[in-house]
Amino acid sequence: MLATLALALLTTQGEIKIYRDLYGVPSIVASSYVDACYGLGYASVEDHAERMALNYKQARGRMGEVLGKGQLLTDGFLRSLGIEDLARAKARSRGPYRSHFEAFLAGANRALQDRKANLPAWIETFDLVDVFSLAQLVNAAFPLQEVAGKLMPGSGSNQFAVAPSRSATGAPILSMDPHLPWNGPVTWYEYAIYTPEVTFRGITVPGLPAPVMGHNRKVAWCMTNNDPDLYDFFIVKPNPENPRQYSYHGEWRNFEDTEVELRYLEDGEMKTQKQRVRRTAWGPMVPLRPQALYLSMLGSWELLATSDGLVRSGSVEDARRALALLGLSMWNVVAADTAGDILYQYNARVNRRDPSFDWSKPIDGADPRTRLGDLIPANQLPHAKNPISGLLVNCNSAPWLTTLGDEISREWPAYVTTYGHTTRYDILSALLAADRKITLDEAKTYAVDTKVPFAGEAIAALEATRHASPAVDVLRRWNKRADISARGCALYAYWAREKDAAPLIRQAAAGKDWTPEQAATATRALDAAAERLKRDHGALSVEWGEVHRMSRGGWSVPVLGWGYVVGSDAAVAPNSGAFKDGAFQCDFGSSWRMMVSLEASGVRSWSALPYGNSSDAKSPHYADQMALFGRGHYKEVPFGVEAARRAAKRTTVLAYPAVSKSRPLNGLAVAR
Repeated sequence: MLATLALALLTTQGEIKIYRDLYGVPSIVASSYVDACYGLGYASVEDHAERMALNYKQARGRMGEVLGKGQLLTDGFLRSLGIEDLARAKARSRGPYRSHFEAFLAGANRALQDRKANLPAWIETFDLVDVFSLAQLVNAAFPLQEVAGKLMPGSGSNQFAVAPSRSATGAPILSMDPHLPWNGPVTWYEYAIYTPEVTFRGITVPGLPAPVMGHNRKVAWCMTNNDPDLYDFFIVKPNPENPRQYSYHGEWRNFEDTEVELRYLEDGEMKTQKQRVRRTAWGPMVPLRPQALYLSMLGSWELLATSDGLVRSGSVEDARRALALLGLSMWNVVAADTAGDILYQYNARVNRRDPSFDWSKPIDGADPRTRLGDLIPANQLPHAKNPISGLLVNCNSAPWLTTLGDEISREWPAYVTTYGHTTRYDILSALLAADRKITLDEAKTYAVDTKVPFAGEAIAALEATRHASPAVDVLRRWNKRADISARGCALYAYWAREKDAAPLIRQAAAGKDWTPEQAATATRALDAAAERLKRDHGALSVEWGEVHRMSRGGWSVPVLGWGYVVGSDAAVAPNSGAFKDGAFQCDFGSSWRMMVSLEASGVRSWSALPYGNSSDAKSPHYADQMALFGRGHYKEVPFGVEAARRAAKRTTVLAYPAVSKSRPLNGLAVAR
């Protein structure tokens, strides 16, 4: 009630205020959620105009129009999925969230108009088909990456919730940490919205007027990727008497044949290429294979209601009801609220299947037994509330591990989950379980823990060889952590990259002794690694931050963490990247971190992005969080209207006309 009154006093009808703090994060204050969406559209273009435009092009299968003919294979595949067609149909319909999307677009297009002189000429006015296409693509992004074979080994996320019984403050704590590439379509955009209907602080994807992860005044929620079977390849058997038909589980169906026109830029000229698309009841035919692809989330618009339900939730039970709509394609969801409850829900838009088939392989589409069943309701998927341990921990690990107890069954079909342990889970859960009263500072430290998996076992095996060398001495003195000041981690990484070293490290981690021949191989690899490190950096005992870097906008800073140097093993902080010119060039790992304390007196939070809150190289917020992020620190979030106003370094006032808001006009912007 008081928050609503404060908003009424600070805003007038149709006026939107955008307060930008020290790090350029916009806090949008408006008298309605529709008005706030207009402000979000405007702010998004200020920070991510080109990223938004590229996201829309990619979602619609039109990247060739910007990047050329080399994009046509991907464009053709996305067009065959029918994402743009689904978006066109949705754009023609009237729905409960249409006004939010229209307002977002009106604000975005006004910002495009204001910034036109500084933007690439190929960026066009955005429309509803753009936004709806992106919503469909984002919901299908992880399964599509897996289909394309591009998902990074070990990629995922970390999250944990601490119940009041385990929290030093007596209030729940929630840690969010999605692991993704730091550049590309899923470049997180941090923002806040304050209206009488909705309050939110968190992230979205540039181009979407919908929150993904974060918190409101009562509830916080986050996600890690899980592994339900969201897609299948069905072997398509044509009718030998009618090639225009195929067997759909024993019934003859007609193929749907269409033609799409793909446009691409070549030598400054826009050219076209036509492609034949053949679709089945499961989905499109796969190029050069007699198979069709089924994706469980395509055409589902419940994701809009799920997102809206989450941002408006007042308790973890409200969040559970929003997830029960099965609008989100996947994700392990962990939530906490100011009433003291913590919740885990294994969320998945997964169909029931005959378990006698191996659904990880192409399935005979002519067999009646392979017909997909109904979607499994959320309450029949793994879930738990307020576990006995007082902890929920998921790092792309099995759902039954999340509670650190026996609340969740271990018996699930493979098409629901095949996950087990990860090194990130094992380290993080042990840290949390050992601490009976977890402070906020401890929670932040645990969230960026840098213990290198199995380094202790591998170095003990090296010492057992009795190989006398300065390199062994350096590793012996190392604390087995990947902090930026750690000395010895660089040598260990160089050694792990040597041929034949990684399998021996894994063997030592499994407790298996090396044979004399293997010991000789390990020590030769260490000596070679030592020579390379001295050649590249002039010494053996160099700081990890000299070798482990992140760069942007002409800046290069050290970054903590250890990720996937040895197979799929990673520290809790898994920051990583390609090794080039004697250094790891990090561009993957914790893509955004937030820590939330859900106190009854008011929610507090802290966050950090790898680079900054803008992808515009001319923006002061293009790389202004790098040094903070690289050290594993957080920035304090000014949550609430008064806090946002006090923290403001720049304020923009927008006027969103009240006339015919179902067909919004462009507003006026005044910077102060």
